[in-house]
Amino acid sequence: MKSPHRNFLEKYLKKELPKLEGSILDVGSSNRRYDWLLKQKPVAIDIVENKEKEINFGDVNKLQFPDNFFDNIVCLEVFEYLATPQKAINEIYRVLKPGGKLILSCPFMYKTHQDKLRYTKDFWEKELLAKFSQKEIKPIGNFYTIILDIIRGKIAKIKLKPIRYVLYLPYLFLVLLIPLAKLSKDPVYASGYLITAKK
Repeated sequence: MKSPHRNFLEKYLKKELPKLEGSILDVGSSNRRYDWLLKQKPVAIDIVENKEKEINFGDVNKLQFPDNFFDNIVCLEVFEYLATPQKAINEIYRVLKPGGKLILSCPFMYKTHQDKLRYTKDFWEKELLAKFSQKEIKPIGNFYTIILDIIRGKIAKIKLKPIRYVLYLPYLFLVLLIPLAKLSKDPVYASGYLITAKK
């Protein structure tokens, strides 16, 4: 069962990824999860190489591509693991063609998962993305979806399957209320951010 954070993120990606035209670099593509939304197959890199899925080794802090090489770069749920985010953004900016598009996502109010850093909207806008000519930073989720993610995570940790299944029933009822949760526009609460930026 996908988390509310992932469901909201994928809803945005279904709108944004099919719009990409030209060459695409997928940074941190551990399994090519969103290739089906793209018009053409991207060049996929990750710090864990997977020859079977055509994912080459690549480090976002030191991309092995020439300047101004890709029309688009997709980097989903990667930056929270990085120790040097500005260096990574500089590399992305370097290999992106002038007028090229970046689509990036990063969790914020979300469970820790061996990640290193969390970034606010202001930090993205005023620090990391300062060089980009255009940028839009959309919050993923809100107060209600954050609470649902927490409840889902707690239920998943229960070892006894019968109890876990019984508790999933009221959780599923709460999930049905997510359309009402969309009415909340309070920008203080977000489980993450989806960023679209243009060089």
